Amino acid sequence: MSVLTVRKNFVFDKELVDSVGVILKEKNKNFTKLLTNYFKAITKNPELIEDIEEKAKKRNASFIGILDGKIGGMDYKEMRKEYHDNIS
Repeated sequence: MSVLTVRKNFVFDKELVDSVGVILKEKNKNFTKLLTNYFKAITKNPELIEDIEEKAKKRNASFIGILDGKIGGMDYKEMRKEYHDNIS
C-alpha cells in the first residue's frame, strides 16, 4: 500500500486519495474545501464521526454488504439467551 504523507502523522492511502480526487474533480471541489467542511461539520455535530465510520466500513456490491446493519450487534450469550426465551 503506498501512502501520501502530508505531515509527520498525517498519512493517507494513495489509492483512496486518487479515487476521492476524481469525485472532487467532477463536483468542481478541492481537498482543502473538503477537509475544511468536514472539520466544521464535526465541530458542530460530533456524532457525524460515528456515522462516517459506519458508512466507511459498510461493504457494498455484495450479498453480505446488503446485511450490514440489519443483523444486529448481539454477542453469542445474548443470542443464546434470546433463543432460549423464544422456545420456552
